[in-house]
Amino acid sequence: MAHLLKTEAIVLRKLDYGDTSKIASLFTEELGRISVIIKSGRKSNTKIGLIVDPLNSVQVVIHNKETREIQLITQADLVLSPTVVKDDLERIKYSSAISELVFALIPEHEPNKKLYKGLKRILALMNDINENPKILFVRFFLFFLKEIGYELQFNECSGCGADLSAEREVYYSSHKGVLCPRCREDHVVFFDLSQELLQILICLNDKKKGILTDMKALDRIIYFLEKYLSYHIEEFKSIKSLHIY
Repeated sequence: MAHLLKTEAIVLRKLDYGDTSKIASLFTEELGRISVIIKSGRKSNTKIGLIVDPLNSVQVVIHNKETREIQLITQADLVLSPTVVKDDLERIKYSSAISELVFALIPEHEPNKKLYKGLKRILALMNDINENPKILFVRFFLFFLKEIGYELQFNECSGCGADLSAEREVYYSSHKGVLCPRCREDHVVFFDLSQELLQILICLNDKKKGILTDMKALDRIIYFLEKYLSYHIEEFKSIKSLHIY
């Protein structure tokens, strides 16, 4: 049975469909990730087609039918269009990477209100010119890993339980986790983490403010997180948006 559903949503992506329509992927508060069709969405004067645009936060009315893979969107009102993001290539890059993570790794029709609120908040922060987009992206990446069940533990050695803050170097093993120098000898290590990188990860994970760091260190952390995720989820290879912009 079909019914009308009003819900908040964030637009993850939008593609042409047929001669006149668009297909959009929305992450909604009520239904999780869904696909919707925007009839006549390719016409320049279509209000819904203009409002339902990637990275926008919207209020939509959906003609929802559970047996249908693609739902029909009948109304859309703009909540937030991140104009600062859309005028800044760096912000577009990291906002698109966030959107890509959700689109690629969150199954359809699985509501997650905490993830929805986190996504909405991080995109709003991306639109704040005073916020660093790369730091925001790493913060969201860590939050996202926790929400999908792959939270990283940084504070103590996974082998012996030693406090890692006292170690000059720490290491990551795919099979065991973060290790101290003594435990690394017993495991295959695929990533070396300096104490600097470890402390940055801990600060970002704990959402501490005022982090001043070398942007190259953040690049290395992003590389590590991508490799970590690709080990745990075989179909995940990398975040394409990071390499396009």
